[in-house]
Amino acid sequence: MGYVRSMLWVACYVLFGVGTAGCGGVSDGGVDPDKLPAVTLHLAGDSTVMTYPATTIQEGWGQELRPLFIDKVTLDNRAMGGANVRSFKNGRWAGLLSALKPGDYVMMQFGANDSGTAHGPVTPDDFTALLGQMADEVKAKGAVPLFVTPSAFYQWSGGQQDNRRLAPYAAATRTAGTAKDVQVVDLNARGVEYLNSIGQEAAKALYMPSRGTVDKAHFVKTGAIQMARFVADELRRIRSPLAAYLR
Repeated sequence: MGYVRSMLWVACYVLFGVGTAGCGGVSDGGVDPDKLPAVTLHLAGDSTVMTYPATTIQEGWGQELRPLFIDKVTLDNRAMGGANVRSFKNGRWAGLLSALKPGDYVMMQFGANDSGTAHGPVTPDDFTALLGQMADEVKAKGAVPLFVTPSAFYQWSGGQQDNRRLAPYAAATRTAGTAKDVQVVDLNARGVEYLNSIGQEAAKALYMPSRGTVDKAHFVKTGAIQMARFVADELRRIRSPLAAYLR
């Protein structure tokens, strides 16, 4: 039995006295919210995820995630601007691990800085390995890791969103998920699809203005809300146990 499936079975058994076949909710959204235990969702990531002060119009999708959950979810957003997977693991990761309780969830999204030069690079192979190590450490605490592919950039070529820079890291995230039996929230795929559906001009409204142009990575409130909604949609699509806590 894989790690995710075993966690589903344990949750069903503890909450309802049955396995997943008779659970009637952990996988399909039919759980009575009153029967759910309180959990904390911890976020590890970069500037596209982090929470910003009210003095700026910039937002990360992590700060718009909490309203999408019922009150039994506490959000602990430890994402940090400039972080790549290695610098986060060598920095804020220890504090996040020490705060973990059995049954908590940890979402990890990196790739924007790993793929660049100012705060990287981290090769895709090293990226996969480091995510795997972090997942192992989360599981060792009795918590549930979730990988998130990097949110799409405002970069275009021939009228189509240009995902060449982030695609290797989205793929590396999926590879880590397969290797470690960790569910993957494919925010990159959802973002690329959405940007192409609305087009280059309309997509400007999602991203920060920057010196007369558009910041390639960072969101304003509209963009952060949209990315957070995609994260929630993905939790439902992959049938994550955390989806039971969505409003």
